[in-house]
Order: sequence, then structure tokens, then C-alpha cells
Amino acid sequence: MIIRKAKPEDKIPVLAFLQNTFRWGDYIDRVWDSWLAKKTLLTVEENGAPIGIGNFRLSKHQIWIEGLRINPKFRRKGYASALVLKMESLAKRKHRKISRMLIASGNSKSLKMAKSLGYTLEDKWWLYNLMPKKLDTTVHTATKLEQFENLIGSDLYSKSWEWLPLDKSELLQLVKKGCIVVAMQNKKPAGIGIWNESDIDRGVLQLGYLNGTKSGMGVILRYMQNKGFALKSKRIQVLTQKILGGPDLDRRMLFCLMKKELGAYH
Repeated sequence: MIIRKAKPEDKIPVLAFLQNTFRWGDYIDRVWDSWLAKKTLLTVEENGAPIGIGNFRLSKHQIWIEGLRINPKFRRKGYASALVLKMESLAKRKHRKISRMLIASGNSKSLKMAKSLGYTLEDKWWLYNLMPKKLDTTVHTATKLEQFENLIGSDLYSKSWEWLPLDKSELLQLVKKGCIVVAMQNKKPAGIGIWNESDIDRGVLQLGYLNGTKSGMGVILRYMQNKGFALKSKRIQVLTQKILGGPDLDRRMLFCLMKKELGAYH
């Protein structure tokens, strides 16, 4: 077994065994070129052929592990675990102290693997789909932390399927970029949303954090529908710890956010 950086010539054989990853196929073909260009895509090779892949993203806080795929003919032989451990070792060299990954709650085999490597359940997040619609809605784009600090009830938020720490410095950057919107009721903040445009799903808006009162969150959701309509988005993905309801919301999946504290690199 050899683990190395992916090469352009790996693309065709890898995509060949990813056609039926999920009921709808897979998304790796849409991100392959980007991941390859960033030199973060790893391949596990056996007898000269690529039989598995995994990608990682480094932020100032952590390593994010994603896109773990193993050819069905080679599963349950430790290849996925080896890829994860390799990426963890790269993170340690860069002095990252936390590793995170997201696994569908129904994927018992991957959850078992993650737990065997020392990962624990940090939180659970729901995915909802929301269709764009022209609506009248009033929200305020946040300009300072004082407008919404009391509505932050999580240490993390999702940005294009990567969960990032929601600390003060990150919040300030999001305010600067105009990505935080606040719903006001009776002159008080009642709902907060943090949005982005997905790097994985083209033409898709993401609401990567949502919190507040039921009515406040409803205003944020209507704002996202209207924004999606204005941008001609295909759909809006809502990722939240909240169980939501409503005629326009399509509850899709429950995900497990897994976390591991990394030791120092020696």
C-alpha cells in the first residue's frame, strides 16, 4: 500500500468506481480538479492502481477530512483508516491540534471506523433543502458583533461543507464579508443566519448556521429563499442543529460531526 498525492491520471480510474457511491452518484467529479490543484487530494495505491482517495483542508484551527472513498472491491481492509492517519500526520506537522470529519448518521461502517481511530461525536447537524422563491422579507446585514452575539449558540458553523470554529475573529471576518444576517422583532435580534455560496455544488446557496426564535429563524429562511431567487440559484441547503418545520423545507439527512484531538508531532 502506497499513499501519495493524487495525479491527473488517477481521475478516470477513480471516478469509475465512484458512479454508485450514493443513490444519486457522487460529487467527486465536480471537485476533483480543484482538490488536485490545491495538492490536498491523496490517493491510496495498491499494485500500481489507485483504489481510494481522501481530501483535506487546513485552517488555522484544524484539519478537515472529506471525500474518503475506497473502491468497493477493497473495502474493510484498513485503507480508509490509513488515509485518515496519513492526513492526521500531515496536520500534526503543521501544528494543527484538531481533526474533524462529517459522516451521515446512517453510515454505521464509517462511524465505526472513525470511533476506532479515536473520533468522538461532537454534534449532530440536519440538512434541509429549500427552493428559491420571490418573497418579501426584511433582515439586516450585521455590521457589528453586538447586533447578534446573544444569538450565537454554537462553537461551529458550516462553510461549503467544512465545519469551522465560530470564534470572535471568524465572526468579525464574516461581518466584514456581509455573510451574517439578523432578523429583528420588537427592536430585538430574533434570528441569525450565516450564508455562503457552495464551492462543491454550483449554483447552490448554503445557510451554514441558523439560530433564534421560531419566527426569527422563519424570517431568515424566507430571506434565503428570496436571495436564492434573485441569484437564480438551483436550491438552498440549510445546515443546522435545529429540527425545523415548514411547507417549503425538505428534510434530507442527519449528519454526525466527528472530532479528534491530535497529539504533538514527533
